[in-house]
Amino acid sequence: MQPVTLIAVDLDGTLLDTQKNVSAETRDVINKLKEYGILFGIVTGRPVESTLILCRKWGIEQSISFICGVNGGTIYDCRTKEKENFAHLDGKRILQILEYYKDMPQLHPEVMIGNKRYVPWSNEHTLAVGKLFAEEEIIVDLEDFLNHHDADKLILRSTPEDQAQVKKIAEQIHFDDVTSFSTSDVLYEFMDPKINKGYGLDRLVEHYGLNHENVAVFGDESNDMEMIQKAGIGIAMNNAIPAVKEIADIVIPWTNDESGIARFIEETVLPHAQGKLNRKPEAKK
Repeated sequence: MQPVTLIAVDLDGTLLDTQKNVSAETRDVINKLKEYGILFGIVTGRPVESTLILCRKWGIEQSISFICGVNGGTIYDCRTKEKENFAHLDGKRILQILEYYKDMPQLHPEVMIGNKRYVPWSNEHTLAVGKLFAEEEIIVDLEDFLNHHDADKLILRSTPEDQAQVKKIAEQIHFDDVTSFSTSDVLYEFMDPKINKGYGLDRLVEHYGLNHENVAVFGDESNDMEMIQKAGIGIAMNNAIPAVKEIADIVIPWTNDESGIARFIEETVLPHAQGKLNRKPEAKK
């Protein structure tokens, strides 16, 4: 296995367990990566702003080098505190998309700008989900709002039972400046077509002056596939969907609830790491 200089991980189903936490074992291992000079960061569909807040909650804020948010549409360098945005979705186009779903009023459309979600209505559940993900939910008249604002992306939140109908309708929507995909059994997203996690990984490699062959990525869902294919080492969690396992270089034997990332890094990545960072003599054990 070639030496790894950068590790990028998805959040839900990958870094996080089913309780939406980072295990103590995983925290310890990713903090150890600094000693080996290996960059570690997150590639997620969530905004950078909310991901930063959650990293503090999970106790990993000091261990991450970067966040690539909005499915590759934004990168944030944790050292320089600089953020780059690469694409937006036209507000009027979002209104056209929503017109296709006018017969599904039970859907919760979420127009994302940073970690603010602009919505036509809220209830206890949507507010609780927003709080869980450090996103502020703001009620607006979407038609008026989207006639004057562009967004990072559109999310349609449904029940698992409604997801098939959401996908079926999406197959009828054909705009050159929009792509769409499912990110969970209750979420369906619309974005700029050039943006995906593979695009975000390209920008990260360019930003740090690295080679793709020395990059390892972990994922489990369909929106992780582009970055898994572009990385030198594309790794699927044991709980990944079949399509992800099929295109991955490695399928690890552990799930997100078994600290799979930590175990693979400890057993496979670190033994091949080169150029440990020098530490002060008094810091050595």
